[in-house]
Amino acid sequence: MSRTITVLVFLFCLTAIASAQKPAKGLRTPVSAIDFVEMPFVDNQALQAAEDALPQKGRPLKFAQPFDVSIRPETDGTWETAANGNEVWRLLVKSPGAYSINFGFTEYQMPEGGQLFMYSPDRRIQQGPFTPADNETHNQLWTPIFESDEVVIEISLPSQRRNQLQLELGKVNHAFKDMTAMLSGSCNLDVVCGAADGFPEVDDNRDIIRSAIMYSINGNETCSGALINNAREDCTPYILTADHCGPSAGNAASIVIHWNYENSICRQPNTGASGAPGDGDLDLIINTGAIFRAGWSNSDFVLLELDD
Repeated sequence: MSRTITVLVFLFCLTAIASAQKPAKGLRTPVSAIDFVEMPFVDNQALQAAEDALPQKGRPLKFAQPFDVSIRPETDGTWETAANGNEVWRLLVKSPGAYSINFGFTEYQMPEGGQLFMYSPDRRIQQGPFTPADNETHNQLWTPIFESDEVVIEISLPSQRRNQLQLELGKVNHAFKDMTAMLSGSCNLDVVCGAADGFPEVDDNRDIIRSAIMYSINGNETCSGALINNAREDCTPYILTADHCGPSAGNAASIVIHWNYENSICRQPNTGASGAPGDGDLDLIINTGAIFRAGWSNSDFVLLELDD
């Protein structure tokens, strides 16, 4: 069953920015020939069993096995000059059997004109671009989950800016659980339900539903929370969540928030269908990175502020 948080104030502001930008095209070196790194073997079933054997309340849910790496464009990956003159760096990351992969760039400062993309080798799935707009004072970038066990990381930037790039991939997280299966408990009520399905109370709370979030910490644990406003109603992006979820000043930069995850059809609670994996989109709207503002274990609360 998913965590639920009671929220007292629900006024909020959201801005989504769509981008039609795409990874570089016309490169001479095929993905099959670029440098790659492969993570060690992960026994998904054993890790799932160990996680399921732990108490399910009072803690975040673990879904991925983290691997420490130290990968930099200066020493790893494949560089190539694109037709437009940009310098392009690519690296293929493999973690066989992973339900998904996500990354922790423990150093990230993108120079002007630079972009970072991630995509599957067949380019069917793509994330990005991450740009200089994602540069933060904590110098980190943690990515959303990527539903593949092979991911190409690509950076494209003007040739004169290449020596200004500061990038280190420090974490690769192998998901041993399917996130979509974890986000649906049989006791939950799908927010797509309404009066026509016998749940008129949902229709009265449509504005509140949009504030709900799922987030990950350090790329390997997940919990829930809600966007709230403050007394000034100035749309400062505060997130209210639980202390038992584990967010802190030390890991707030790693928090990745997924918005608007919902099933496409209404399923009757406490049925097999309701407990089955949902079909929501985890890539719809995403924020990465937060600032720890306050917390108190006695009342089990933490207040975060999104860093963009």
